[in-house]
Amino acid sequence: MQFLHEKKGFTLIEVIVVIAVVAILAAILTPTIAKQIQDSRISRAKNETLVIGAAISDLRKDTGWWPYTNANGPSGGVDRVLGDPSTVPTGAASGAGAGAANWGSYGSTKRLSDYLYYNNPDDNTGSSGQNETGQDYPTTGDFKWNGPYIKKILLNDPWGRSYVINARYFPGNTRGGTNRHHVYVLSAGPDHLWSTPYSDATPSEEIMGDDIGYRICVRK
Repeated sequence: MQFLHEKKGFTLIEVIVVIAVVAILAAILTPTIAKQIQDSRISRAKNETLVIGAAISDLRKDTGWWPYTNANGPSGGVDRVLGDPSTVPTGAASGAGAGAANWGSYGSTKRLSDYLYYNNPDDNTGSSGQNETGQDYPTTGDFKWNGPYIKKILLNDPWGRSYVINARYFPGNTRGGTNRHHVYVLSAGPDHLWSTPYSDATPSEEIMGDDIGYRICVRK
């Protein structure tokens, strides 16, 4: 005679207990995991602004010039946008420094990638018309362009927003005001709002709020 063994499943009480335990663990762990993710993004942003700043400093060391537009270049200086232009934050945070919203509006047409990724600081852009004698950086000699200095053209921060730079204050570029200014590579940080001052009339002495950045040089 063959006996059938009854298969025992979970009771309703056991299922409820398991669900409750999972819910409690999730409630305990979620804030910790979220903080770790946010901390890793902040660390990455700090590192990336440093790397971008170092690339610009390397350009200056190699060529003898900070990014600027020469006599054959477009007027207005170097664009502030380092990443996708559509992702540039435009708002200012509560308690922001003077002109903070300008990080999302000041700019011109000459992309920084024309200096760091392409040898094209003149009136051309991108891969078209690079390495022109008398217009672009020299490619031979002691002060030659030795790029590319960055690995990709568009540089967005860990929150998907473009890094920016107050390139109007690089030596060689025109600017308003008489105050000295730091040149920063900057991310708006986790809140996607600008806090750091950006005004021709006010020196940019420090990075404020949750903005994340790296100081490259000081224009005197």
